[in-house]
Amino acid sequence: MKKKTLVPLIIFLLGICLVGFIVYKTDTHEKNERHITAQLNATTYGERIKNEIASGIEITDALKQILISENGEINQFDTIAENLMSASIESVQLAPDGVVTDIYPAEGNEAGKIDLIHDKDRGEISCYARDNHTVITQGPFELKQGDYGIAVRNPVYLTDTNKQEYFWGFTIVILRVPDIFSDSIYALSNFGYEYRISKTASPWSDTYKVIYQSDGSLTQPVSYDFKIGAENWRFEIPPPKRMAK
Repeated sequence: MKKKTLVPLIIFLLGICLVGFIVYKTDTHEKNERHITAQLNATTYGERIKNEIASGIEITDALKQILISENGEINQFDTIAENLMSASIESVQLAPDGVVTDIYPAEGNEAGKIDLIHDKDRGEISCYARDNHTVITQGPFELKQGDYGIAVRNPVYLTDTNKQEYFWGFTIVILRVPDIFSDSIYALSNFGYEYRISKTASPWSDTYKVIYQSDGSLTQPVSYDFKIGAENWRFEIPPPKRMAK
């Protein structure tokens, strides 16, 4: 091949390679940016979801402190529980010795007065909370009203006259799903994100089950993991398909 023909061909091929390299680097950079953005959002909203659940635990902690200070008694439970209620709380409960005796609001929640320790669906995890001094979450399960809820059970321990600790029972809140996540879900939906919230099936399990998720599929999602009581939670979102301009 003549030199005058070869040189333009080499320049042409080098040009194609250079353009391909630039396109590759640009695409890789954009993918990295999308991944970083998704990870930042997963962390931000995952932490927000954690705090939303923690707000329910704080209610059980408040009742727990009253019981400890009053040696296992709560006077005017309905009045106290009413002041602790919020839009995402289905009910507030007391379970001395593991048996639910007080529920606010009482109307429509009569079926909730059960023996947690000996119940076939709640007994094992309730005993775990009692024996390991830890908050547990269970659910979601269908509520009688047709919605879904997550139970938060916080074990309470008192000290007898011999300074020996003993199990008093549980303070409990039932969180409405998805109401408890509503602020985060609304914001993510506005940004066009799909999402999935999962938790371990029990404190002794590594298997995750979905608590709530969007309708769309999640492709190569990033995740934010956090702990609530004795259980691990995971919040996942996929990188956006394109970066906002």
